[in-house]
Amino acid sequence: MKALVHPGLFTAHDIWHQVARLYYYSQAINDGQIPPYWIGQLANGFGYPLFFFSYNLPWIAAIPFIKIGIDIPNTLKILFFLFYLLSGLSMYLFVNNLLKNRLAALLSSILYLWAPYHFISVYVGASMGIVFVFAFLPVLLLGMNMIKEDHALGIPVATVGLAGIVLSHLMHLVYLIPVILTFFLAQLATSKNKYSLVKRTIFALILGVLLSAFYLIPSVYYNQFTKIRQTSGLTDLYKRNFVNFSQLVYSKWGYGPISYNAKDGEMSVQVGIAQWISVIGTTLLLFMGRLKKDRRILTIFVLSGFTASTFLMLDYSFPLWQFIEKFIMLDYPFRELLGATFMGSVLAGILIASLKKKWQYLLFILVAFVAVYTNRNHIRVNLYTDIPLQTYVDSEVTTNSFNEYLPINADQKLLDNKYQPVDGWGVSILAINRTTNGLSLDINATEDVTLSINQFYFPGQTLYVDRKSQGFNVDEKGRLNFTVPRGIHNVTVRFQNTPLINISKFLTVTGILITGFLLFKKKSYSI
Repeated sequence: MKALVHPGLFTAHDIWHQVARLYYYSQAINDGQIPPYWIGQLANGFGYPLFFFSYNLPWIAAIPFIKIGIDIPNTLKILFFLFYLLSGLSMYLFVNNLLKNRLAALLSSILYLWAPYHFISVYVGASMGIVFVFAFLPVLLLGMNMIKEDHALGIPVATVGLAGIVLSHLMHLVYLIPVILTFFLAQLATSKNKYSLVKRTIFALILGVLLSAFYLIPSVYYNQFTKIRQTSGLTDLYKRNFVNFSQLVYSKWGYGPISYNAKDGEMSVQVGIAQWISVIGTTLLLFMGRLKKDRRILTIFVLSGFTASTFLMLDYSFPLWQFIEKFIMLDYPFRELLGATFMGSVLAGILIASLKKKWQYLLFILVAFVAVYTNRNHIRVNLYTDIPLQTYVDSEVTTNSFNEYLPINADQKLLDNKYQPVDGWGVSILAINRTTNGLSLDINATEDVTLSINQFYFPGQTLYVDRKSQGFNVDEKGRLNFTVPRGIHNVTVRFQNTPLINISKFLTVTGILITGFLLFKKKSYSI
C-alpha cells in the first residue's frame, strides 16, 4: 500500500466517481440527510437518487475522517489502506477458525492480499465498494463457521459480514453466491446437527437484512422508478465481458478501462499464479486420498465453488447469465474473480494444513514467494495527479457512467442544457437557495402562471408554496409542474423520507439493537 502514501490522488477507472460521491455524501449529512438518499445538485441540477442505489458503508466509514478535517482525496486513500489491511486480518481469522492451523491461515491471508484482483480493485479500478467486500466476505463465512461450532458470537459475526457486503456493494452479493453456498453446503455436510445449523444460519441472514434494511429495501423497491431497464448499453453489458480461460491463468497487466470487450486485454483478469498452484495441489491430494474425511469434503466443495466461479466468467455460461438477467441487472461476469481469488486462497491454507509438519514450512515459503514475485509489478498506480476537488465534482453528472438511476420519466436531454431553476413565462427569480435535499426559490409572478420547477420527480419529493404543501403534476420531461397566483411567493421542493424509508430505518435500528444484544450477551443462547 506504499503507493497510497504518495502525494496526490491517482488515476483509476472510478476515482472521479468516488471523489464526487464522498463529497455529496458529506454535504448531504451536513444538510441533515441521515442517511442520504437524494442529491439535488446532480443531473445538471435536476436531482438524482444517488444513495438509494450507490453503496453507503464506505462513505459512512469516511465521515469521521472528513469531520476531523482530512480532505476527500486523502480520506479515500485512508479507506483503501484500512480495508485492504482489514481484509487480510479477516481472512486470517476465518481460515484459522476453519482449519485450526495458524500457518495455513497466514498463507491464505498473504495470497488474499497479494492477489491480482485485489490490486486491480485498488489501483486500476479504485472500486471502493469491492475493496470493502474483500474485508467482509471472510467475516460472513467466519460467522457461519462459528454457528456450526455453536459459538455464541456466530450469529452476530455472520450478521455483520452479510450487512457489510450488502452496504458495500449489493451487486457483489449475487456474484458471491458460489462462495457462500459452497461453504454452507460444506458445513451442512459435516455438521452433526443440521437442523440447528440451518435454523441459526437463516436467523443470521435475516438479521443481516434487518441491519442493512435502510439501504436494501429502498434500493430494491425504488429501482422500478428508474431508467435502469431502459438504459442503452447497460442492459447488454454482461454479453461482451466474458473472458478467455487463458486470461484467468495469465493476462498482461494494464490500467486501461474496458472499451468494448473484456477479451481485448486493456486490464488483467488473472486469478493469480499462487492460487492456481493451490488449486492444482489440493486436487492432487484429493485424488491421492491424502485428506481426512471432513477436510476431503471441504476441499471438494471449495474446488467446486472455484470451478463454478471460473465457469461463470467464460462464454459457456452465457445461457445462465441470460436467465439471471431476467431478475437482476448484472454488468461484468469477471467480477466472479473475487470468489475465485478467495477460494484459491483458502485452498492454499487447506494444502498447507494437509501436509506433514516438515513440508508445511517449505511449501509456505514457496507459495508465498510465488504470490509476491508474480504480483510484484502490480502494486503501483498508473499516474498521480493534483486536480482541484471542485473539478472532480463539477465533472460528474450523476457519478454513474450510464446515468442509469435517472427517474423513469426524466428527459435525459435536459442534462445537456444550461440549468435554469424554473421553466415558465411571466416569472422572475428574486432569490435561490440549494441543498442536497431541497431547492427554495423566491419568485415574482406577473400573472397566474403554470410552471415547471427544474427538479425531477422521484418518490419523496414534496412541494411547498409559501410554506404550505401543494399538489403538483409531473410534466412530460419528468419535472414538478404546478400553478401559482400572481405575486411574490416562496416555492420550495424538498425531498422527505417516504413511509417505506422510515420503516426501513426502523428495521435497521431494530437490527442494530438485536445484533448488539447478541454481541455483548456473555452466555450462549438458543435460537
